[in-house]
Amino acid sequence: MDSTVPIRTPIKAIRAKCLDCMCDSAQEVRLCPCQDCPLYPYRMGHNPNRKGMGGNIKALMGEKPDSACEPETSEDANENWYTALDDEKS
Repeated sequence: MDSTVPIRTPIKAIRAKCLDCMCDSAQEVRLCPCQDCPLYPYRMGHNPNRKGMGGNIKALMGEKPDSACEPETSEDANENWYTALDDEKS
């Protein structure tokens, strides 16, 4: 194996092929007219079959993440920090 060729994941290799096909223009890859190409769904460097896998479970369930709630005040943050320290000691 040639040591100058970087090891790539299949998705990254597909992205590189699409960029090569479109003269290294990411915009042209995005606007690719070859929808019958077997690589077309993967051209942006993501596997469309894995959409929604992993990530934040609350976002997947349609719930608001905790960070979308009211922001913590500095007093609440200090109290939570001290509580966490007390929990570690016990």
